[in-house]
Amino acid sequence: MDRAEFSFDFGECASTIYRALLPETREAFPRSRAALSVDGGMLYLTVDAGGITALRAALNTWLRLIKVACEMAEIRHGLKIK
Repeated sequence: MDRAEFSFDFGECASTIYRALLPETREAFPRSRAALSVDGGMLYLTVDAGGITALRAALNTWLRLIKVACEMAEIRHGLKIK
């Protein structure tokens, strides 16, 4: 099993982004799984996958989802996230 861990400093928007993405962690993917957590202004992502190819594919998905959620939070709240 391959694993990647990321942390994002989203400040006051971390919990908003976390809540927006949490339902995606409940989706069943055959070769990977992801976990999100939030602590203060930090969002943490852990992705486990059955091989480097599956990990790359899962990371493409998750990093894109985080980017879109961040952009939507910026628009919604009129903020610029770091």
